[in-house]
Amino acid sequence: MLTDVAQRNYAQAVDAADRRTGIKVVHDALSCGTDPLQVLTGLIAPIQDAVGQRWQEGQYTVAQEHAATAVADAAVAAVEAWIPNPTEPHGHVVVACPEREWHALAARILAESLRHLGWRTTFLGASTPARYLPGYLRRLRPDVMAVSCTVPAALPGARRIVEVAAAAGMPTIVGGRALGVDSSRATVLGASGWGASPQETADVLAETHPLDQPVPALPRPGAAERAEALLRDRQLPGLVRVAWDGTVSDTCLPDLDVEAEFAVDHVIQALAAATLLDDPSLLRDANEWLEALLTARGCRPDTVAPLWTALFRVLDHRCPPADVLLREGLGGS
Repeated sequence: MLTDVAQRNYAQAVDAADRRTGIKVVHDALSCGTDPLQVLTGLIAPIQDAVGQRWQEGQYTVAQEHAATAVADAAVAAVEAWIPNPTEPHGHVVVACPEREWHALAARILAESLRHLGWRTTFLGASTPARYLPGYLRRLRPDVMAVSCTVPAALPGARRIVEVAAAAGMPTIVGGRALGVDSSRATVLGASGWGASPQETADVLAETHPLDQPVPALPRPGAAERAEALLRDRQLPGLVRVAWDGTVSDTCLPDLDVEAEFAVDHVIQALAAATLLDDPSLLRDANEWLEALLTARGCRPDTVAPLWTALFRVLDHRCPPADVLLREGLGGS
């Protein structure tokens, strides 16, 4: 069982970017009989969530967030060394992050949790393009794909992984912040299941079966192509940033620098994901998240609305569903 002392010491190690102490806390907990799954999901994961929250609230810089994540990576590696490979695995799961998903820690925690729960796992790491998977899956012959999506930009890549896996007769289980709080987005994406936690994912995995048909079509024809076009338009972020700067008088924008660029990227990614799934709730989620991000850095709450307006004006109807998604998701342009 995790003690308050262990949780406090690990949190302090993460805050201080002290990998040695973080690893020691994990080793001590495991040596005292704490279940590895509890260490992964009850210690490392929630404190990493707190790291992300501190960055959003402006308490951490990007550098501090990266240093804290390095401690978590080392801690997961320590748990990995503690878990034996299952002698009679329930099956073989390939755990991947789709293209444009660089937050690999959640997927790695999932891979090690599933291994502890009796599955053979292969972890592919961050941002794995689906086009490289068909030959690999033919050679490896796993039973299931598990895909972790933290950011909306990863959802088009996740859809392609779902399609590649289905072509090989494999079901796909998806999860992560970008999939929301229930299975609705996963269903539209064409996945066979959704898991909110490693234990829930393991439960869903136990009910999966080989596929004998392609994944269902997306709600709107051409949605995947439109979403990809938004994400690949290299000029769009710069044009939106200029338009945004020209529509707000908030003096915080020139001081934001990286955060302002991130905000522009985030609305484009959210629109791409909403276009893919025909889901305006992705825009509402992004709007709420950005309001918290920018107000924590001294901006007024109404700084975000002109950013959406700038995006849609720059697009100038090049993305046909955009106007409808804006009205449904944000209540107007």
